[in-house]
Amino acid sequence: MREVDEDGLAIRPNKTQLKRERARLQQLVVDIVNLGEGERAKLGLDEQFLAGVRRASAMKASSGRNREIKYLTKLLQKQDLESIGKWFDSRNSKHSEENRHFHALEKWRDRLVSQGDAALQQYLEAFPHTDRQQIRSLIRSAVREKDTGKPAGAGKKLFRVLRENAAESPESANL
Repeated sequence: MREVDEDGLAIRPNKTQLKRERARLQQLVVDIVNLGEGERAKLGLDEQFLAGVRRASAMKASSGRNREIKYLTKLLQKQDLESIGKWFDSRNSKHSEENRHFHALEKWRDRLVSQGDAALQQYLEAFPHTDRQQIRSLIRSAVREKDTGKPAGAGKKLFRVLRENAAESPESANL
């Protein structure tokens, strides 16, 4: 039965809003198709939908894949969209936290190479368990590489050491 307003005219849905919702669901299907098999299993989707996702992920970009995605969009409407959305939100927040941590370590590396002993002293105060000689040697090598224009082998190794120190240290939460 159609909804009607006070004048007896049919109320039709906003077509633009419906198109936006359909596009959002299609993007969600594409995101699910791009996930690995293990991550898909965590979503708790029914087997029919997962079989379609496996078919779509095996296809190359084509009109057949697009048809499969549109079909999966219809099937997705029957799934628990709220839990899927929450799972993607938590996954994205985890990745953004990892990126923030990674960038903080990159800043430490850049400061150590550019500022030298002053930055090293601050780093050692923040991470007292660090091997001072090893990190000093890596800093000197990274500075030499930077000055001569060589590839950043020591800079990469310095970053790995900083990452290992941060993983071992309880202070890494405040990076």
